[in-house]
Amino acid sequence: MAVSAVRSAPPAPAGRFGRRPAGFRPDVQGLRAVAVLAVIADHLLGWPRGGFVGVDVFFVISGFLITGLLLRKYERTGTISFSTFYARRAKRILPAAAFVLLVTVGASFALLGAERFRSVVGDAVLSFLFVGNWHFARQGVDYFQESQPPSPLQHYWSLAVEEQFYLVWPWLLLGLLIVGMRHLGWRRSHARLVAGVAVAVLTVTSLAWGLLETTAQPTWAYFTTSSRAWELGVGALVAVLSNHLRITSEPVRSVLAWLGLAGIAVAIAVTPEGAGFPVPWALLPVLSAAVVIAAGVGGPVALWPLTHRAGQYVGEISYSLYLWHFPVAVLLLAFVPQGSAIYVVLGLALTFVLSAASYRWLEAPARHAVWFRRGVRTGLGPPAGWYRFAAACAVVVLLGVAGHAAARVAAPPRLAAPDAVLAGGTAADPADCVGAAALDPRHDCALNAGPAAAPDPASASYDDGGAYDCYAYQGEPAKTCTFGSDRPTATRVALVGDSHAAQLVPMLEPQLDAAGWRLDTYVGNGCRWHLAERDGTCRGLPEIQESLESGGYDVVLTTASRAPGDRARHALAHDDYVDAMRPVADSVTKVVVLADNPDADAESVRCVAAVTFSVDDGCGTPAARALAEPDPLVAAARDVPGAHVVDLTDRYCAGGRCPSVIGNVVVYRDTGGHITATWARTLGSYAVERIRAALAR
Repeated sequence: MAVSAVRSAPPAPAGRFGRRPAGFRPDVQGLRAVAVLAVIADHLLGWPRGGFVGVDVFFVISGFLITGLLLRKYERTGTISFSTFYARRAKRILPAAAFVLLVTVGASFALLGAERFRSVVGDAVLSFLFVGNWHFARQGVDYFQESQPPSPLQHYWSLAVEEQFYLVWPWLLLGLLIVGMRHLGWRRSHARLVAGVAVAVLTVTSLAWGLLETTAQPTWAYFTTSSRAWELGVGALVAVLSNHLRITSEPVRSVLAWLGLAGIAVAIAVTPEGAGFPVPWALLPVLSAAVVIAAGVGGPVALWPLTHRAGQYVGEISYSLYLWHFPVAVLLLAFVPQGSAIYVVLGLALTFVLSAASYRWLEAPARHAVWFRRGVRTGLGPPAGWYRFAAACAVVVLLGVAGHAAARVAAPPRLAAPDAVLAGGTAADPADCVGAAALDPRHDCALNAGPAAAPDPASASYDDGGAYDCYAYQGEPAKTCTFGSDRPTATRVALVGDSHAAQLVPMLEPQLDAAGWRLDTYVGNGCRWHLAERDGTCRGLPEIQESLESGGYDVVLTTASRAPGDRARHALAHDDYVDAMRPVADSVTKVVVLADNPDADAESVRCVAAVTFSVDDGCGTPAARALAEPDPLVAAARDVPGAHVVDLTDRYCAGGRCPSVIGNVVVYRDTGGHITATWARTLGSYAVERIRAALAR
């Protein structure tokens, strides 16, 4: 699996390695190991396909352990000590989590561009406050974030889910018990019945909501607590019913445990990303994990994959493994290509070394510390542990700053933003080799000359040139902005389409006055030129179509992303485009379709953002892959009399390859095929020349 979206969750930290607490469950410890190894393999090796279901296993384990702890405490004392409960959670969660946040921010400062670093700082603050899941859910439904590299802290979303659940669940449980004892005559022995009813209601409600949200808003369903609480609830139900789940027969317990483990293995192997997750696909790993845990309630089970020594150690350090693996997986891409042998080897080595050290010198001492106890004045375990922690923090921050300074000193010089060349001017200066001019056969140019590049490769993803300042985001009403000539005789041009049409604004705007064009924009999320948007993302399409058919425009210019899909979907898009274009093309208005630019694969974009990037690295995408998706808008234009097609592919690709840097200008902002504004400006003169030529035919 590509490192693009986190499919993992944090295991709750384990008990003391070498000094097992009362009631320690080796099978549960081993279950942590299975889950975290599946997650690491998914993110670093890209296999198995469903390794992300470790999230479900960890949630079930957490629900079981924490609810069992709360119930046993209440049954012994008649109350729940919130100070003890939350102090215990703080010692287990915060030190290691905060340290990894600090290290990741320092590494991001050294390795990432300024804009992306600022984004990581915001991610760190929200992750530390345990609201990162809502933040990443919002990013996940943002079209422009989908094709950006993931945050190295995105995995903290699931830690937020757990902590939000445990912020509510103990108070709800105690509140129900207090009300029942004071007003309904309940006794302490009713605690499990009350907890069982409360958990069952919560679980069923969350499961039903998760099913609805998975269908309507799958990204929100994946990240949000309301759609995930049922998974912790299943584990909590096992804890509540543990007195009734005790099986005395060891062979029966072993068979059940093996069946549960087999169910988890099947889920890891077959669960698909996307549609149907988390509900209903997560039911298989959740129920399977519950079976494994329930099987061990009555006594030990013979389940060697979970109980052997190596599995026990991995389970012991699973929390540190979870925290470190994703920053390693994401930040390592600044040096080596994803999927390469060196990426896998370095990623695994760094993850395990950092995790073992973090567990030994930070996580374990913090968990065994005596914070918050009255009359106890000691701090983070032995004094040496605290000093090592403070020294490590200082060293990491200093190394990050030093690394950043060294990278900036060693970085190739930046190319000054090139001035826009007006239409007709490119042929007059054969020595012009900046941007798209480098592939102009009338010029004598190498693909790139010298080490300089524009924009700054590390920040190219933010170079949009204001293309989306007048853009209708999902669900917003249509927006219209006007650019260019104010002369009464100006050619009236309408630009309509999605985000790929919006990026034509910085391409065309410098050309408009000289060309005598006045440009009105009708661009927005999902606003491909259909009569009506089928997925409801573009609310203004009826009004846009009415404006285009009004006869107020001389030219309608349109383009759209090559929407990946099957043949049936492309046929449907083709018909929609034809139906929208035909009435406009039949009038005095001319229709020009600009073929969508070639796509860029993930590795070609990461190649440019790497710390070691050089313009001579040959970053790019094979043309066969970049143009693999047919452009249904172009095909539709050929079936509409009077519609014209303009294709600029020869300025993007040459010799069977579409380079990521052309004429020392970075072409792509992201893997969604969006281009940098700097590149767009170098392409503007060619676009206007060809549009004029098409209109003259």
